[in-house]
Amino acid sequence: MTDVVALNRGGLAWAPAPALRHRLETALLLAPGIGLLALAMAIPIGQLVLGSFGLTGIGTAGVFTLAHYVEVLTNPLLRDSLLFSLKISLATAALSTAAAALFATLLMIALPGRRFLAMLYKVPLVVPSVVAAFLVVTMIGPGGMAARAFSHVGLPWPQLVHDRQGLGVILVLLWHYVPISTLIVTAVIVSVPSDVIDAARTLGAPPRVVVGRIILPLTAPGLSAAALITFIDSFGAYAIPNLIGPPYPQAVAVMMTREFLREAHWGVASALGMLMCLTTVVVLFFYFRLLLRLRRGHA
Repeated sequence: MTDVVALNRGGLAWAPAPALRHRLETALLLAPGIGLLALAMAIPIGQLVLGSFGLTGIGTAGVFTLAHYVEVLTNPLLRDSLLFSLKISLATAALSTAAAALFATLLMIALPGRRFLAMLYKVPLVVPSVVAAFLVVTMIGPGGMAARAFSHVGLPWPQLVHDRQGLGVILVLLWHYVPISTLIVTAVIVSVPSDVIDAARTLGAPPRVVVGRIILPLTAPGLSAAALITFIDSFGAYAIPNLIGPPYPQAVAVMMTREFLREAHWGVASALGMLMCLTTVVVLFFYFRLLLRLRRGHA
């Protein structure tokens, strides 16, 4: 489409072609929202980058330095907190995705009580994760219901709250993320053509083959998306690790809060935040590579 030149009383006047005018109008309509979103993202990330190199922030000299990154990577408290959060988020993402795939598969089978199961797994969605943390402490914490029941039969109860492995943190995070992952996976499984599944059953494929060879490959994008969302959100979790996490190592969000608010080490906290962002970028890179490989495999 070419531009339109129109005549008016003053002479020649330029008027954009309809397609160009539509694009300009769309850009102008989206500019306020996208601009505000970009500004809201660019300013904090820019401040985080500058603060990690000592160029901005309270208590910084305003001189470029890598000392904050060296401090994070060499200080056992900071380094172990980053590794601890990474371990917690990876375990939570893997377990919640596996549980979501199992629940979604069960919901596809005509089992007695399927509707009750479909309602039951959604209950944690209306329970705040902080409340779930107190429920878990009541059930599996020292002096909780499970510990008292084991003590009556003379059996020891393992320490699952404030333990160094973060098992209690993982349990509460699973309480929160398994329903969300199940919703995502269920929506993807519903989109799988039923004709394909019926054809496989007609040809004599057992249920495990139908699930392993048909359903799981076709729902791999949904499974990976659920795992990605769970990983990113649990990697920066603060409330749950702060309530029932171990005193050492602490989650990286807890350490960042301490470095920001208590110690006023803005440079160190910014370096921690940048390493978290870089870790998430690496995970996103492999996620998009996986999606690209899956699309090529289906093409």
